[in-house]
Amino acid sequence: MPHRDTLAHLSRLYAASEDPWNHRSSPYEAAKFRETLSAIGPGPFREALEIGCGNGELARRLAPRCRRLTAMDCIPAAAAAARRILAGFSQATVLQGCAPDDLPDIRPDLVLLSEVLYFLTPLEISTLGGWLNRNAAGPVVAVNWTGPTDERLNGAEAVGLLGQTLIMAQTRHFPRFRLDVLWPVQSSIRPR
Repeated sequence: MPHRDTLAHLSRLYAASEDPWNHRSSPYEAAKFRETLSAIGPGPFREALEIGCGNGELARRLAPRCRRLTAMDCIPAAAAAARRILAGFSQATVLQGCAPDDLPDIRPDLVLLSEVLYFLTPLEISTLGGWLNRNAAGPVVAVNWTGPTDERLNGAEAVGLLGQTLIMAQTRHFPRFRLDVLWPVQSSIRPR
């Protein structure tokens, strides 16, 4: 679970706005969503999981590619916003909870971590990596801001820690963000 100061900060942001990072209007967010969905591919995915879904804007774009989508966020107001935006997708479920402690009992064939890893501690990232190795049946796509985060870890450090437990298959750099595709060690599907 993110540090309590981080949780308080994120809660304040979502109390002030349902879209605190301008996911709906920012050219940066539009480019990040486009590149993320391109890396993910068309699907269909049997069971996808987005950890740290925020207000659900990326999940809304991902849902049509999924037979089932579970999105989760640790901030109650963010999870509520995601539920509203995903209400028209019967295959989508939004959970309020923190990774890695509250991860659902599923075997996703796609896991998406978009700008969430650096909110976790190194121990939580290691625990998440263990969960992914036991439960994920496909790629783990991690998107990270490359600027300062005001957190203990920056994006490169956070994904580097996750890469210690998973197979790093691909890294692509873009202006202001990076996109990494990782695979569970036990995956029967080989990285491309």
